Amino acid sequence: MQLRPPGIAMAVLVTTTSLTGCFGPSKADIAEAKKDCSSFYQRERAKSNAVVHPIDNWTKDGVIVIELAEKATADATSYTAHICVYDKEKGTVSLPGAFHQSRWLK
Repeated sequence: MQLRPPGIAMAVLVTTTSLTGCFGPSKADIAEAKKDCSSFYQRERAKSNAVVHPIDNWTKDGVIVIELAEKATADATSYTAHICVYDKEKGTVSLPGAFHQSRWLK
């Protein structure tokens, strides 16, 4: 049996721990972003009786971007897509206007 020096084990532990932050937001953070973005859009911009739900998500520049679908009714087959930007660190949710959405696209 060959033992490794404690320095190597510590380096592996530190590297593994520091890399976990590089893999993006947690499932809980994404779920929270989807919920907050959907309700914020429903309250601020959705037409009356419209149904809003998340259809995609990604990260960009350290924030979670949620793509929302707005349907006229629950039974509607077509929808309009909108972007919501969720910044957990700053505690903000924003809905970029038409001229600023391209900055947040994939």
